[in-house]
Amino acid sequence: MSSSSECAPEVSIILPVYNEGARLAKTLAAIRDTVKVSYQIVVVNDGCTDACCDALSFDNLLLVDVPQRRGVAHARNLGAARATAPTLVAMDAHCVPRPGWLEKLLDELHKPGVGIVAPQIVSIECPAATTFGLTIRDRELGVGWLHRRANEPYPVPLAGCACMAMTREFFEKAGRFDAMRSYGMEDVEMCMRCWLLGYSVIMVPNAVVAHWFKKEPFPVGWHDYLYNRLRTAVLHFDGEPLERILAVLRTKPEFSDAVSSLLASDVWTRYGFVRNLRKHDADWFCRKFEISI
Repeated sequence: MSSSSECAPEVSIILPVYNEGARLAKTLAAIRDTVKVSYQIVVVNDGCTDACCDALSFDNLLLVDVPQRRGVAHARNLGAARATAPTLVAMDAHCVPRPGWLEKLLDELHKPGVGIVAPQIVSIECPAATTFGLTIRDRELGVGWLHRRANEPYPVPLAGCACMAMTREFFEKAGRFDAMRSYGMEDVEMCMRCWLLGYSVIMVPNAVVAHWFKKEPFPVGWHDYLYNRLRTAVLHFDGEPLERILAVLRTKPEFSDAVSSLLASDVWTRYGFVRNLRKHDADWFCRKFEISI
């Protein structure tokens, strides 16, 4: 179902959905109860089989159905294409935002040079587990959680797509989410690209979004796992750092198949797009945030 508010929305909140069960309704209710600006919710049904997208009775909601599951990056981009607001929030469909979260993000988003803003993410299952942004922790391009560094907003290397906000202008100029497969890395690559294009990723520590860390995660095979990491590595790294990343990934199952898929994709077209726009390289990014590759 879909409906529209009387005025054009200021913010479109995009939720990619795959078998969320009762969590989706709780996320929608939390958005309704905490957002004070005019908003639109875009739910992208990414091939759900559990009927969680049936009979959604929330105002200002647009439901977009994908007949066959394409993965979260595709769903986020499709939702953004159907959204109508000048500000976009990419959020997981298993979150409970806390009061004031959006206003605090918007206060930072429109400052000069800012590309992406993100809140503190707290685990619903274990409230003591809290992350204030992410960083690259190893040569497999895995990520680690960061601790609070300050009370006021500050730059971080990466933010997760549990919740991140950006203007539509930035989103389009930066090239939207990259064509990752299945699940994972679309947030890491987007944030790294944000920095390399000359924008910043800002943590707003007093904005809080609680998140279910699902016990039944998206099934991600080795092929997609490797494809997404290889794609990120090729798009952004060069020389010895790239060689070190490839040396680690080469030890994983299905490496050869993932490489073949990558070479058959649009990766070189995307490579040209990113390299033509960027103002910094991956070495600069790693030095800035003391990341060892």
